Order: sequence, then structure tokens, then C-alpha cells
Amino acid sequence: MILLGNNMKSSDEYVRQAIAVARYYGFLPVEAVLPTCKLTRRLPAPIPSSEKADKEFAAIMYSYIENGYAKLSQPSLLYHYTENPDSISFGLQVLGSGKSIAEAILLKTALAILAETNTPKTCVYINGIGDRDSMQRFSRDLTAYLRKNIEDIPSHARQLMKKDPIAAYRDMLRKRHDIALRAPNTIQFLTEASRSHLREVLEYLEVAGVPYELDTNLVGYQDCHTRTFFEVREQNENEDDEQTIFARGGRFDELGKRSFKTEVPAVNVTLTIEKKGRMSKKSLEPKQQRKPKVCFIQLGFDAKLRALNVIEELRLSKVPVYQALGHERLTDQLALAEEMHIPYAVIMGQKEALENAVIVRNLDTRSQQTVPITMLPQHLKAL
Repeated sequence: MILLGNNMKSSDEYVRQAIAVARYYGFLPVEAVLPTCKLTRRLPAPIPSSEKADKEFAAIMYSYIENGYAKLSQPSLLYHYTENPDSISFGLQVLGSGKSIAEAILLKTALAILAETNTPKTCVYINGIGDRDSMQRFSRDLTAYLRKNIEDIPSHARQLMKKDPIAAYRDMLRKRHDIALRAPNTIQFLTEASRSHLREVLEYLEVAGVPYELDTNLVGYQDCHTRTFFEVREQNENEDDEQTIFARGGRFDELGKRSFKTEVPAVNVTLTIEKKGRMSKKSLEPKQQRKPKVCFIQLGFDAKLRALNVIEELRLSKVPVYQALGHERLTDQLALAEEMHIPYAVIMGQKEALENAVIVRNLDTRSQQTVPITMLPQHLKAL
């Protein structure tokens, strides 16, 4: 849980800051995109996870499907917050993208929110849990391993094994049982596609300078989570110290297919915030926002790798920018900029990524110039 220091008078203040960061990265409130969405609604099928945050995300996904958004060719970036008895949940979702950039945007935004307060040093703990084929192979080997060691397995875990061996494995992992710690892990069974996806996510974290560790003890829920599962925790100098978990999330590509008969690639992360005072009944959304006069456009994987760092520099320099990192083609990104009447484009391709520079183009006159990234905030402020 994120503890609020003396500099934060209430949870409202933190949520307002979280909203400002989320909006900067292109996330919109769930109620603005899906006005009929109810987080506590009854779903047509139960979901495999017992976590409250996962159930809320399932409600968002179902509403997303009901409203026809699953047919869109471009992803939707959403956020929501929920008041609990002793905490506030702040969720970020990217729906409609199976690309590794979705995890990168989500984690970068979550870490930027954490950095807005005096949150201790953080580290992303991540595991590759693979696709459906990967999980089936892992489940078969895990079941065989657990049966072989059945005499040493606690009685509660044995009961869980009857319905779901992975649930038994998860239960023993929480208790740091030696049988679970010696068991096969999901990374050993990744398909090439799942391995490549995990590799790309880790590349984003490395280029962004985000501390991370592979943690094969993170397995999520079968038929719900796929490919990646992660937590953002406090980075302790002493490995034996208990770690505070600030956020948890992962991919939910199986959820739509399993529970709602519709394929929706999606990724979600939920930050848990200390509840301080009563939450305001008034909207915490900003009344006015500066309209960006710049759209950030990227071409190629190397450009995407570096784009998030550039966007964060612009945010810290208070330069409003619209980004379309979920879009692949140049024509789509330029069309979005023109549709929103944004006068300038900041373009980063493979060449610019290698040279630590961008092209700043006037979309009305088509004139353009190359600007070093170190000079970009000052250059854009002068436009």
C-alpha cells in the first residue's frame, strides 16, 4: 500500500495527482468512455480471480465489449478509482492492444504516479507466465511434480489440488513452502512468442532505467492472466526485509475469451493507496486542461523504446503533449493529430532514436527541423 506522508493532507490530493499523470499519458476516465459501466455489476460468467481489482477490471472489459469497442482497431487507455474501507484503488487499463508497448505505457504511468510523492525506491517484479499453450504445459508438469511430493504437501494445499493444482502451488508460494520453491516455474515452458513478448517488455524497462527483477513466484490466475504478471514493490537494501507492494497487474488476454466469448487483448495495473480522511463526493477530475499543441509520433521499435523517456521529460517540463504509442502506422498517427487540430508533430524514427533527436514538424506549413532531445522542452515552449 502507498502510505501518504505529512505532505499529503488527504487521499483526494493523491488521487488528483494520479489523475493528472494518467491524463498526460493519454488515459481517460472510464465513465467518460463507458458511461453505463458499473464496477459492481453482475457478470454473465464468474471470473477465475478472487481479487476485487480483477473483478472491477472484468466489469470494465465486459462494458467495453457490450459497447462495441472490441471491434476497434486502436487501443483504449482508461483509468478509474474506487474507495474501499481502508484504502483507495487506482486502476489503469489498456484494452485492445496485445503489443508489449501496452505494458510499457502502463508501468511507466504507474511509476510516474508513484514518483509524485515521497514513495520509497521502487522495483518492478515481473514474471512471464506465457499463453494458453505455455500454461497447459506448465500445469501438466506442476501437477506431476506435486503428486510426486504429495506426502510433503500441507493438508490445505492438498484440498486445493483436487480442483486446481496451480491454486495449491500459489497457496504454498505465499507461505514460502519448500515444495513450491523447488517446483517447475512458468518461464521454463514459454512458447517462442511469449518469450519474445517478455523480452520486449524487459527492454522497455531497461531503456527507461526502471529497476526490475524476474520473479518466477508470480503466477496469477489461470484462464484470466496471460503472458506477463507483475508487482511494483519497495526496493529494500536488505533482502530479508518485508517488501511493501504498491501496485499489482498483468495481462488479461484470456479473460475476454473465457468469460465473455470475445477476444480482447488487455493489460491492467492497480495501485493501492492509503485512505486518509473521507473521499470527496465531488468529482476529482480537473476542470480545465491545457490543450496540447504537440503530438508525439514514433516509427519503429527503437523509437518506441525511447519515446516513453522523452514523453516523461516533457511532462516534468510541463509541456502538454498528445501521444499515440498504441498506433503503428505514420498515416494513422498524423490523421489523429489533424483530427484533434494539433499544429505540431514531434516525430521519432529509427534514425532519430539512434541520434537522440526528433523532427519537429509544423503540420500546417509542412516545414520541419531536427531538434536534439536535450533541447526539446525549450524548443516546444517557444513555439
